Amino acid sequence: MRTTRRAIAVIGDALAGAESRISARQLVLGTVVCTVAVFTLVPLAFLLWTSVWSGYPGRLEGALTPAHFIAVYLEGFFDVGTLFVNSLTIAVGMTLTGMAFGLTFAWLLVRTNLPTKGPIELVLLSGQAIPGYIFAIMYITAYGPDRGFFSVAVADALGIETIPVSIFNPWVIAFVAGVNVVSTFYLLTVPALQDMDASFEEVSRIHGASIPETLRAVTFPLIKPAILSGVITTFLYGLGEFAIVSILGTRRGFDVYSTEISAAIRSRFPAAYGEAAALACSLLLVTIVLVYYYRQMTERKEDFMTLTAQRSDPQTWDLGRWRIPIAVGLWVGLFVVWILPILTLVATSLHTTWVGQIRPAQFTFVHYVTAVTSGELRAAFANSLFVSVGAATVGTVLVVGVAYYTERTSYRFRGVVDFLTLTPYAVPGIILGAGLISMFLWLDKLPLINLYGTLAIIILGCVIVFLPVTSRIAVGNIVQIHTELEESARLVGASWLQQMREIFLPLFRNTAVVLWFFIAVHVFQLLSIPWMTYTSDTVVVPVKLYQMYMFEPQIARVSAISTIIILLTLVAVLGLRSVGVTFYDLEHR
Repeated sequence: MRTTRRAIAVIGDALAGAESRISARQLVLGTVVCTVAVFTLVPLAFLLWTSVWSGYPGRLEGALTPAHFIAVYLEGFFDVGTLFVNSLTIAVGMTLTGMAFGLTFAWLLVRTNLPTKGPIELVLLSGQAIPGYIFAIMYITAYGPDRGFFSVAVADALGIETIPVSIFNPWVIAFVAGVNVVSTFYLLTVPALQDMDASFEEVSRIHGASIPETLRAVTFPLIKPAILSGVITTFLYGLGEFAIVSILGTRRGFDVYSTEISAAIRSRFPAAYGEAAALACSLLLVTIVLVYYYRQMTERKEDFMTLTAQRSDPQTWDLGRWRIPIAVGLWVGLFVVWILPILTLVATSLHTTWVGQIRPAQFTFVHYVTAVTSGELRAAFANSLFVSVGAATVGTVLVVGVAYYTERTSYRFRGVVDFLTLTPYAVPGIILGAGLISMFLWLDKLPLINLYGTLAIIILGCVIVFLPVTSRIAVGNIVQIHTELEESARLVGASWLQQMREIFLPLFRNTAVVLWFFIAVHVFQLLSIPWMTYTSDTVVVPVKLYQMYMFEPQIARVSAISTIIILLTLVAVLGLRSVGVTFYDLEHR
């Protein structure tokens, strides 16, 4: 009898423990999923509401109306046709440039015996430390028609006033934007080239196929999902490109969707919120279609799986007598598009006034001293630090929670939740910023939700922007942790919270650290969200730097601040690598 009562008590404790485990898991994961849904969908809902509301956002004195759409698409409030063509030009040029360079570098570094692979990859990945607005400023100091170092040197050598090629041409702007995403395209395709079974290439080699024939018929078809992922991601970035276009194009009458939406809200008085929202809707529709296609494409990865347990180490293609010429050609290209602009930016920062020529007699550190001692810049730096830490912390918690929900549970709507993490791909930063402004103008009357004019709205926007890429990193790593350990802990009576604390989180700790620092570094550099949502009290470093360049022509001081940002980013990344934390898991080659 005593034994029976003891057994019943054990069973009762087990059932109570199971109930608490379920409730704890449901509470935590439900909160995470609901938060992600609110973050991704609510700003868009308020943006759509603003586009069809006759009154000012946040004021109930108004009615539903198509007037904003009529003004934008029928009455010429914006030149929509020109904006669409210009945006398409940037997106296409950016995609072609990123794919041509990124895929070429990926194949040469992974699949051939190219010399100096390590240094080439180091220079290539350094682009991750340079945000778009600094990249544009670099190209102005190096190749600008008036005071660009290269342009002035060539003009002096030829005895002409200026060279006939300008970096302010739309296709050149697209090329510069494309160079800025080469490292991104490279990182999207390298893992596929590393993991594919090289026996297919070896069969092609045995049958006498040349390298170009093998690439066309074997290699690229096998990594088609990775290539398409890179193409769609880059194209989406191109449709919403703001920083590079605004610096190189806007002053000369070249506008795209993002720059015109920004001007409608930041530069018009009164701000044209309704018209900006209506304009954003057409671009939003295009990008949603592309994201849907991306989702459909990534769901069919099994059609291209060639990696097996019996795979042998691949043999690299022997470039023969072309090894050295190709390596030299790559280094020349890297020098032209990366190294020279960076060196010119540093040289510009060391001159009192930059005129396109290096003059040692004018070397000075006064701009660096100003950057360090300026009260406004220190305040902007403090704001950037707060935003980076806040966004990284919130973003990491949400991303880890969502990845666990979609990969570790059998709950319904896991596919919907996974799709929600991809929806920010369809929302360029400028449009998301407009949505956040509309959202908090409507909600500013509610307690604890009045975030307009605070750093919290910038943090929220930054978390949303980086949700797609960080969720892919988390999902890719969480599937590598086998469920056996958690199942064993469950069998011995551990609660779900105990399993998370003792088993899962320690095993996932390195990935969580990578996610945190990835978000922090990239948020510190981000311009689009802060530019749309800042006030005089919430200026961050990217906004301050952008203001100084656009409204205060101090290229030397801007170059000094840009150099400091690049150095801080590189120091942070190298410091993390020295302790074993890497953003990108690239195998030794």
